Amino acid sequence: MAKKKKRPMDNVELLDELEYYERPKRGRGINPKFIIGFLLLVIIISGILFSPLFAVKEIRSEGVEHFTTTELAEMISLSPGENLIFFGKSKAIEILEQDPYIAQASLKKELPDTMVIQIKERKVRGYVPYMGAYLYIDEEGRVLETQNAFHEALPVVRGLKFDSFILGEVLPAENKDSLQVVLQMSQMMKKYDLLDMVVEIDVTDPKDTYAYVNKVEIRLGDMKDSDQKVRIMGEIMRTIPKEDRGTLDLRDLSKPIIFQYLT
Repeated sequence: MAKKKKRPMDNVELLDELEYYERPKRGRGINPKFIIGFLLLVIIISGILFSPLFAVKEIRSEGVEHFTTTELAEMISLSPGENLIFFGKSKAIEILEQDPYIAQASLKKELPDTMVIQIKERKVRGYVPYMGAYLYIDEEGRVLETQNAFHEALPVVRGLKFDSFILGEVLPAENKDSLQVVLQMSQMMKKYDLLDMVVEIDVTDPKDTYAYVNKVEIRLGDMKDSDQKVRIMGEIMRTIPKEDRGTLDLRDLSKPIIFQYLT
């Protein structure tokens, strides 16, 4: 049987096949008009953001008594003319909250040109004598500052034992029970608006606490029924003239409460 002759592949057809499989597919090119338009948009937006339109013109503060708006602005290097959009809020908040008087801070941008500094302050609730000076403490026992004198009519706390302290942290009292009495008394006095009345508190013995108002010694004993004791103390002391001297015994509220005059 005669073998069938192979038909040679046409050279032209082979080249066409190779070109079909090897030729890379062409992608769609980016329209130059799109690139130009995008760049123009970026330039326009950048021009607006960096324009005087967003320059700070007004700085306000909220929730502050201890600081002025100017003091807060200086702390975070914020001044009129600063760009409102690009001002670093996170760093500014971090700086503000490093101050012992500032419990919490936030910044609110009111477009186009106003920055509001919002502050939650810690309040001084008493003074602790220390080496001829006074530690200003808040209701958590945190040391807010030290001064050689005090100006507000707040309680002077005696009887706490400590060797050192760190500004901005809770006083490291050795007699922690006595510190707890101070904090509890502070809360009660704040509740009944007595912080400007009590002159001195002695917590040397937390089970035998004394308070002194004007020339009157108030014997409070332990902190059992502290809310009621402090409320009664306030009610009675408002009726006693400042020049009167005596003692008020509130250690046992089940007994009659008597003010004993001293001559």
